[in-house]
Amino acid sequence: MTALQMGGVQPQSEYLLLLSATLIATGLALFIVFHAYSGYRRNNSTRMLYLAVGLCLITVVPMALSIGINSLGQSIGFQSRVYTFYLPLLSRISEIIGLCTLLYSLLVVPSPPR
Repeated sequence: MTALQMGGVQPQSEYLLLLSATLIATGLALFIVFHAYSGYRRNNSTRMLYLAVGLCLITVVPMALSIGINSLGQSIGFQSRVYTFYLPLLSRISEIIGLCTLLYSLLVVPSPPR
């Protein structure tokens, strides 16, 4: 039976392509977050810390949730509601919190030097 005969089941090569793209995007996001965190450590800047946390919540957490839930779901066999409702909801909540953290990093007033 081919993938078309199985009623829309995607072939394994498409899953591997999607996983590869997600892992590359996650790696790039972690690289950017690491540099923002390094800026926080180097300059002791609270703004950079919030920037790093916000970027992590916007980019890394949703991708990690996607990989984790999909991998676990293939092993356990989650219901479709997990993929169509709970996973997108958790991703959006993480993105909303991340955007609020980024906004806070832009609006926080740095303390005067001592």
